[in-house]
Amino acid sequence: MQAMRGVYVALLAALVLAASGCGSSSVGAGGPSPAEQLKPGALVYWEAVTDPDSDQWQQVEDLLNRFPDGDQLVERLRQEITKEGVDWETDVKPALGDTTAAVVYPGAGTQEPTLVGLTNPADPDKTIALVSKLDQGGGDPTVTRVVGDWVLLSKSQAAIDAALKSENGSALADDEAFTAAMDKLPDDALTRLYADPAGALEALGDAQPEVKSVFGTLGLDKLDFAGAWAKAKDSGAEVAFTAAGEGAARLLGTGEPYASALLERVPADAFAFLSFQGGGATRQIEQLKDNPLYAMGVQQFERELGVKVEELVSLFDGEVAFYARTAVPIPELTLLLASDNAEQARASAENVLRAFAEREGGQVTEEGNVTTAAFDGGFTVNLGSLEGVVVLTTSKRAFDDLGTSGDKLGDSERFRSALDGAGTPDEYTGLAYVDLSEAVALIQGYLGFSGQSDQVPPELGRNLEPLKSFVAWGTVDGDLATAQAFLEID
Repeated sequence: MQAMRGVYVALLAALVLAASGCGSSSVGAGGPSPAEQLKPGALVYWEAVTDPDSDQWQQVEDLLNRFPDGDQLVERLRQEITKEGVDWETDVKPALGDTTAAVVYPGAGTQEPTLVGLTNPADPDKTIALVSKLDQGGGDPTVTRVVGDWVLLSKSQAAIDAALKSENGSALADDEAFTAAMDKLPDDALTRLYADPAGALEALGDAQPEVKSVFGTLGLDKLDFAGAWAKAKDSGAEVAFTAAGEGAARLLGTGEPYASALLERVPADAFAFLSFQGGGATRQIEQLKDNPLYAMGVQQFERELGVKVEELVSLFDGEVAFYARTAVPIPELTLLLASDNAEQARASAENVLRAFAEREGGQVTEEGNVTTAAFDGGFTVNLGSLEGVVVLTTSKRAFDDLGTSGDKLGDSERFRSALDGAGTPDEYTGLAYVDLSEAVALIQGYLGFSGQSDQVPPELGRNLEPLKSFVAWGTVDGDLATAQAFLEID
């Protein structure tokens, strides 16, 4: 669709502009909102800061400059723009506004939803000229309309009419549900997205009952709204997804916030850690039981693996944690399962392990409290229990290192620094952490050991060096659930 191409080029150009170092002043994220021009009832509303002098794009420029080949990325983006038959300096740059947005409204009757793009350039004629040049590539022409300081783009004037607020009517920006949702998204973000999943499902009518059934099972029909944002920060990049309403917990599998108790056992030299409360996953599976597609999948799974899903799910009724650390010839991978009935959980885990070993031709042996399944290629899984926690690990040394003595990951400086830099709260609905510096070095070491290091492009290796850590977590506040991630860039 040509309107989508116009929005795409505007965003692409904004990235090039920010990365190429134009301007030095600081402008806040505020300013006129595209939603002031639109009518209520949007299914999707997306907006981005496209002012190269804004704080966000100045921060994007700084982050790109930390990569050895950041300038080459900018050049490739310029080349992509050139492929569209336009020039950056004379065509694209003058056509950009401070803000770019796209909005989707339901179609009337059986008509498809309508998509409209907006931007507020200093010279609207430049934007219209850019659209005309892009349309020369073929396809249906894009229509434009100037309304005040804004240029609107779509596939038809009727689509623009359907999106614009009436002369005396209310605007999307005045809609209480919309503004309440947007208030939950940071106004200093680089880009923000609002969606009305319940409205989108309603717009489907009876046309696609299977789709509505699946999405309804996920709880999308019970959401007040869903949103997302991306933000550049001094030490890295932040992205997040959020949802509010009765279906939010079902969609994101959230439970009550907690602080990981299993983290206190994990050795300090672990380079990756994951924790979540298994009860949330169990509830989601319970809700899926009445779905015919899920029932078919369960039957096939049970036939192939020879294990009942209920027995497998029962292992995840408490906190679940996973960590990885360096070992030879492969990293040590360890799964921890906390349970109120550790003895029963251990028995269920052994049933699953034996069934899987039998299916894959593995050999099962027992030594003391440890059951070991050995597979072809030297890969082993060791099962045991330790102080009420079921342990499955690729290395028996884990049983010694999981004791209360020794340095632990939760107390390590690198772990605490990564979480503090990301802004992770003390309690969460789930937590993931990766020391990217160590993980990248480990991968490079294994490639060198296997003689495959020459297959990795040099530019890839050097541009991975600035990546320091990755942290993701979930939070819940009433009926608002959020999943957030932060990539630390050194």
